[in-house]
Amino acid sequence: MELQHPGRFAVLVVAALASTWLVLRDQSTGDEASAGPRLGLGYYVRDAQLTGSGPDGGILYRVSAASAEQLLADGTITMQDVAVDYEPAAQVPWKLRADRGQIPPDRNIIELAGNVTATTAPNPATAGARSRSSAAPLLIRTDYLELDPEAYIARTERTVTVERDRDTFRARGMRVYLKQDRLQFSSEVRGRFLP
Repeated sequence: MELQHPGRFAVLVVAALASTWLVLRDQSTGDEASAGPRLGLGYYVRDAQLTGSGPDGGILYRVSAASAEQLLADGTITMQDVAVDYEPAAQVPWKLRADRGQIPPDRNIIELAGNVTATTAPNPATAGARSRSSAAPLLIRTDYLELDPEAYIARTERTVTVERDRDTFRARGMRVYLKQDRLQFSSEVRGRFLP
């Protein structure tokens, strides 16, 4: 068998080889690109304000942060310099502060970490009916706290310090029932009471 146009045949073979190489190169480049880190779309806000409402539509709490970011890849909201305030109208005068926090997409909680403090002040409507020590502000310190705003419960398994007036408690693990202004310690409870 003799080729009538060997030049044309050589050009076709080279073109076929080149196109095959380009197709295979594009597929391997696509796999490498998808395997590497990708920047996801998301939101970044400075001086963020988030408001949570209850079933009746009234405001239960306000979250403010110096910055907040949400990546659409997983939906988690991460925050820096976080403050959570319960409205006095809800008769839960708690204020929580932390260096950072996050709100996972699949759970209705606020996770606070780093120099976490939770304070309460006497409710003006009930301050006269309470004794001096129970009306004093309560201060809770820990390094991690989970807040369930709808259930009005804050909890941690870490070490906590609780101060009221000159009295101090230390414990490992605690649940705070914010609406009832009640604490429940888990273990290793130690206290110091001063007159």
